[in-house]
Amino acid sequence: MLIIAATFLVYWPALRNGFVWDDTALVLRDPLIRSWVLIPEGFRHFLFLDATASNFYRPIQRLSFVFDYAVFGFEKPGGWHFTSVLIHAGAAVALFFLAEKLLALAASARLREPARRGWALGVAVLWAIHPLHTSAVTYIAGRADPLAALFGFTALTLGLASLDATRRVGLWRLGAAAGFALAILSKESGGTFLLIGLVVLLGRRVEWRTLGTWAAILLLVAGGYCALRFTAAKTPPPTSAPTPLAIRPILAARAFAEYASLVVAPVTLRMERDVSTKPRDTFDATMQNARLREYQTLAGVLLLLGFGWWAWSCRPRAPLAAVCLGAFVAAYVPISNAFPLNATVAEHWLYVPGAFLFLAAALSIEAWRAALRRRLNLGDEGASPSSRKSFPANALVLISVFVAWAALLGARTFLRQGDWRDQQTFIERTIAAGGDSARMLMNLANVAARAGHLDRAAALYGEALRRTPEQPIIQLGYANVLVMKRDFPGARQALERAEVSPFLQAECAQLRTDLDFLEQGTDRLAGLRRAVELAPTNWGIRKRFIEALADSGDLAGARRELLGFLERQSFRASSWNLLGQLLARENDLPRARVAFQEALARDVRDQASRGELRRVSAISPR
Repeated sequence: MLIIAATFLVYWPALRNGFVWDDTALVLRDPLIRSWVLIPEGFRHFLFLDATASNFYRPIQRLSFVFDYAVFGFEKPGGWHFTSVLIHAGAAVALFFLAEKLLALAASARLREPARRGWALGVAVLWAIHPLHTSAVTYIAGRADPLAALFGFTALTLGLASLDATRRVGLWRLGAAAGFALAILSKESGGTFLLIGLVVLLGRRVEWRTLGTWAAILLLVAGGYCALRFTAAKTPPPTSAPTPLAIRPILAARAFAEYASLVVAPVTLRMERDVSTKPRDTFDATMQNARLREYQTLAGVLLLLGFGWWAWSCRPRAPLAAVCLGAFVAAYVPISNAFPLNATVAEHWLYVPGAFLFLAAALSIEAWRAALRRRLNLGDEGASPSSRKSFPANALVLISVFVAWAALLGARTFLRQGDWRDQQTFIERTIAAGGDSARMLMNLANVAARAGHLDRAAALYGEALRRTPEQPIIQLGYANVLVMKRDFPGARQALERAEVSPFLQAECAQLRTDLDFLEQGTDRLAGLRRAVELAPTNWGIRKRFIEALADSGDLAGARRELLGFLERQSFRASSWNLLGQLLARENDLPRARVAFQEALARDVRDQASRGELRRVSAISPR
């Protein structure tokens, strides 16, 4: 109860926030979260179905969104945030039980149950309220991390329990296997829990037969996940040049220093972080950043050496602390820049590794405390009075420092929630905190354009292009704003620069069609048909083409086009709603009623289809 209360205390302001950043794609635009009947379909598709392509296969996250949509809809984003905070609190509770289990196994401790629970409670609360995790909890699209942690920590706890169980061992193992499977289906990094499980087993020095059984279980989980992932439908995202191998160790050292500073003193937090030495606005700014990064590289190397010493010194005195450090390494290596990722550093990537770091610290401190007591002979009657007095006094000082630090962390987390209030607030505060990348400027320009502030949007796009002039996606957005400003020559220039990207060909063809219509009055159908051919699975482009066919009077052609698309993708409620509208315009009311019923089956909150169904049923009852 204390863990849950502490979590909700620091995250309570998040319940007033809306949908921001990737929420627009993963929540507001995902057609597979709108009905319970689409749950199986959600396991057959990657994320960002109607948005930018991705390599993210996270069906359990999508499943949690199905629940939120059914209960809260889009009108109550606070309910979605409540679910995210609740899952984070559940992950912290699962971490508490895992910590208690490990502390009970610690050979150095011989701790009584209240002391074990005290240590476990401290680890869980500190991890739950740490502001480094806000980007995984405070915005809804980051829920994959808490889900993976909840199931991963539970799986490890159940697995450890199975080693000591005398009855129903198979049931414990089955629960652990289910937890591992749900963790990896929540987020790809959940797969590190499989490695962590092996690390823990090796640390426990289990029998070879037990180790073989668990290896088979983990291989079965991995095989099942691969079977689901590699048969799911996906659109490959654009590929970028991988970071050269010679540079990765440098980035790894910088990232380690960056994460260490954020763990100890998370003062400046933002979504957009980078430890590379990319050019800045001016030559002086570029050189200053390069110098700072070199210092950060040196700090990272020293911290890595210190980490290695910590792990080595734990082996004889606190072997389970060494196991937790091994678990940290297993969870951290994938995000360390050893492998190419879409960023060099991100705060939410430390969500799971941070838990094992805190566990290792707790086990190490407890081992140090027990060794110090033995050295001072505090358990003997012959111990000096000064030793007996100074030991509890020093312990009280350390506890006071820890409590003060934890209070500051909780206050920082509480204040951080306001940074995610809405899309504009989120982007502006990210930029103000140092995340003034071209991508952030582009997104702020999009916000300004939607609000009708076209001059501001054009200025922001211009600044983004000044920093990355060869970025096609920014050129396309700039061209759209220039079209709205009726600057057709400028729009064509920007559009030509955007057309160099093969991934934007369909959107560019659609915009060029609009430009030709506005400037020359040409028919849009041919251009929209070409855009459909370039992106046959893009529902937004196809819907516009079908509506253009219907507006031209070709209702039969529009219906045939839509029916052909429904044969391949029948899960969108909006496509069935459009079919119902076309059939109603053709006065085929019985079939229109069926189409609206199909739309309602795929979107439990589709008020438009419900209204159309009532209207059609009133005209043509069964």
